[in-house]
Amino acid sequence: DNQQIIAISAKGGYSPRLTAAKADLPTVIRITTNGTFDCSSAFTIPSIGYRTNLPQSGVTDVTLPPQKSGTTLTGLCSMGMYSFAINFN
Repeated sequence: DNQQIIAISAKGGYSPRLTAAKADLPTVIRITTNGTFDCSSAFTIPSIGYRTNLPQSGVTDVTLPPQKSGTTLTGLCSMGMYSFAINFN
């Protein structure tokens, strides 16, 4: 569908912590939780103003517009303890 999907798991932090992605493509961050009760369930992407509380177990899709080459997008828990980054090239 001319889009890419980045899979992230959230429980006691985020995994993987660093992902490479193609620039200039619509991107979906697919976050999976499984018994997640820690602060990684309070999820935010500050650079795009995105914030949500993830379900304790389930899948949440975050749709991003195409990102320019050289962009690094960072996802964080609400406390800033856990993070992940996606580098667009």
